[in-house]
Amino acid sequence: MSSARTRPRWLHRVVRNRQRHAIEQAWRWREGRRDDDFHTGETVLAGACARLVAQTILHPLDVIRTRSQTKNPIEATLLEALPFGLAPQMLLSVPAGSIQFAMVKYWRTQIEAAFGDRCTRTAAGRFFTQLFAAAGGAACAGSVRIPQEVVKQGCMAEMYPNAINAVQTISQEKGVAGFYKGAVATISRDVAWNSLSFALFRVFLEAFAVQSAQLNYALGIVAGCLAACATHPIDVIKTRIMTSSGDAASVGIVEGLRTLVDEEGPGVLLSGLVPRLLYLGPLASLVLATNEVIASILIAGRK
Repeated sequence: MSSARTRPRWLHRVVRNRQRHAIEQAWRWREGRRDDDFHTGETVLAGACARLVAQTILHPLDVIRTRSQTKNPIEATLLEALPFGLAPQMLLSVPAGSIQFAMVKYWRTQIEAAFGDRCTRTAAGRFFTQLFAAAGGAACAGSVRIPQEVVKQGCMAEMYPNAINAVQTISQEKGVAGFYKGAVATISRDVAWNSLSFALFRVFLEAFAVQSAQLNYALGIVAGCLAACATHPIDVIKTRIMTSSGDAASVGIVEGLRTLVDEEGPGVLLSGLVPRLLYLGPLASLVLATNEVIASILIAGRK
């Protein structure tokens, strides 16, 4: 049997290309990418269902996180507050998930078209392709995510008795701009978290050769938690901005973080970290897992 050193150059190139092709195919399957089989409408539907299921299941943890970060006076007990903000959470998670998954696919296609096989040939290429595609998807989804967060967190922090009152009050007092309070902080947090979690998930898949659904879910949780730790200070200032009124609602990220540390100490930057980890770790895994299940059902239904 000839070794790699004694192979003719043409044979070595054939073997290398076949190996690269096999890795790319396995990568696409393990991430449910099946782009050739998956229509845009199916991407939108799967993304909407994935986001709806994940955010609804984990909503109580989101309530706990918001209550631990806001400075608003809280009167309701935790048990009473668990459904606060659930309506905007469920209603707007559908368009947010649709936009995010559709735009991730769109930006990934655009990047791969612009840079060719350099995006899939190496681990670094795959990493940065998903990094920028996820960032683009999160930024586009911000058009829905920011109003969702403003109304939802306003209800959670007991600024409004319900979502309908929140929408009416914000519309009357500040107009459309009121629904985009804290937009810079929200986009910064969402872009950073989505990019890091998706990119880290791909890196972990690259590192583990064993194909296992359980392993993929575990890696999704780890990726989500690591990204949550890295972006948590931005999440704290975002919550403060969205649940504040007057001048406090218009401060920038850096200025706001500096003020928080000066007034309350560095520990304030960790407020709500535990419930956020418990929320975002499973969220990353649930979204990916639910999206894969819905995708499989839709594709099977066409056959």
